Amino acid sequence: MPLAKCPRCDKLFDKSGNAVCASCAPAEEADYEKVRECLHDHPEMSAEAISELTGVEMKCVLRMVDQGIVASSASVAMTKCGRCGAPAISASKKLCTKCLDELNREMSQQRKSLQSSPRKPQPGESLSVRRALESRDG
Repeated sequence: MPLAKCPRCDKLFDKSGNAVCASCAPAEEADYEKVRECLHDHPEMSAEAISELTGVEMKCVLRMVDQGIVASSASVAMTKCGRCGAPAISASKKLCTKCLDELNREMSQQRKSLQSSPRKPQPGESLSVRRALESRDG
């Protein structure tokens, strides 16, 4: 059970898939609806303007953007790729398409190399019977 401090009330809570504690969840959902409606009507608004217009605390709006719950086109346009600095796919991904494809290729190559090369035992590591026979025969 992962414990965390609720960003709204500072109480400890089980953070299994929840951004806030159970007692703050209704208020968080209400704030989300306000922010979502505001972004629907004004997609180019900054986080500061959304906070002022909706009455939702700035830290709550920024938390929703950071978690990828909401994203305005302005916040997405400001998000840069963490590898090359190009515009990112989304505020939550923080990678551009080119770097994401590159990382996927690197992961695929590493997976293939790990699968094709047999693992050498570390000094002092016990071998299973099968692996001991394979290393003796091979």
